[in-house]
Amino acid sequence: MKIIIDAFGGDNAPEEIVQGAIAAVNEKDGFDIALVGKENAVREILGRCEYDSSRVSVINADDVITCDDVPTEAIKNKPDSSIVVAAKMLKNDEHAKAFVSAGSTGAVLAAAVLLTPRIRGILRPALAPLLPNLKGGETMLLDCGANTDCKPQYLAQFALMGSVYMSEVAGVKNPRVALLSNGTEEKKGNALTKEAFAMLKEANGLNFVGNMEARDILSGDYDVVVSDGFNGNIALKSIEGAVGCIFTTLKAEIKASKKATLGALMMKGAFKKVKAKLDYNKKGGAVLLGMDKIIVKAHGSSKAEAMKNAIFQAYNAAAMNVSGKIKENIGRISGESV
Repeated sequence: MKIIIDAFGGDNAPEEIVQGAIAAVNEKDGFDIALVGKENAVREILGRCEYDSSRVSVINADDVITCDDVPTEAIKNKPDSSIVVAAKMLKNDEHAKAFVSAGSTGAVLAAAVLLTPRIRGILRPALAPLLPNLKGGETMLLDCGANTDCKPQYLAQFALMGSVYMSEVAGVKNPRVALLSNGTEEKKGNALTKEAFAMLKEANGLNFVGNMEARDILSGDYDVVVSDGFNGNIALKSIEGAVGCIFTTLKAEIKASKKATLGALMMKGAFKKVKAKLDYNKKGGAVLLGMDKIIVKAHGSSKAEAMKNAIFQAYNAAAMNVSGKIKENIGRISGESV
C-alpha cells in the first residue's frame, strides 16, 4: 500500500510534514509513502532523518496552492502544485490507496472532486472529523463543509458512510446515528432535516436514533452526527471556539490570584489529561468519505505528530477497506442521479 503525502501543505510545511511522515514509517509497517513537493527541499530534510529508504519516494511538484488561492481556479492554473500532482497520482497509481494533506481545505476538496473518482452511487462526498466525547470515545460529525447546500438524499448517504467508518475503523458495534436539528422531537427541524429524518428512519440496517441538539454532540450518546455542510461547519467551529474560550478564561483566572495559581498546581495532572483528550495532534484529520480512495484532510497547523497520526488514520481506513464497504452498503440508501 502506498500513501501519498502533500509535503507542502499546511502552515508548517515542509519540515513538520516530512518529519511526521518519516515518524509514521519508522513506527508502523504495512505501507510506503510518496512525498510530493519541491524535491530539493524535501530531500534536504530527508537527509537529516534515519529511515528505510525503500519505503519512501519523492515526487517533484514545483508549485504550491495557498489559502489565498481560489480553490477551483488553482486546481486549473497550478497543475504542478503538490495538491494537484498528488491527487492525479492517487487516481492513476494502482498501489496508491490514500492521500493526506494539511493544505487548503478548499483546494483539497476541489482536487478530490475534480481529479479523483467518487464511489459509484454516492451523490456527494462528506468531510468527516472525529471529535472526542465525554465518554472517552469519539463522535464523527459529517458533513463539516464539503457541501453547504444539501438534499435529503445526501444526508441519508452521509449517515451510511459515517456508520460504516465508525464500525470498520473505530470498532463501534452498531453505531448510533443522529440527525443534527433544533430539537429532539421528530417534527422539529427545517424542510431538509424533516425529509432526511423520514429517509433515515426507513433506512435498512442503520441504527438511527433520531434528532439531536448541537449541545449534545460531545455527550458520547451518539457515534455519528449527520448535518448539511453549512450547519455542520458552524457546529464544529462553535465547539472549537467554546473550548478555546474556556481555556483562555481559565488561564486568565488562574493567573489573577496566588490562591488560584496554587490550586492549579495541584490540578496540573488533571489539566494535562484534559488537554491531551482535546489535542487535535493526536486525532489525525478529517476523512473525505465517499471517494473511491481514502483522502484525509489534516489540520492546517499540523506539526509532525499530527501528520503522523493523520497518516495512520489514512492507513487504517484503507486497510479496513472503508471505501469498499461503503460501495457494498450504498444500496441501503435510496438516491438519485447526480
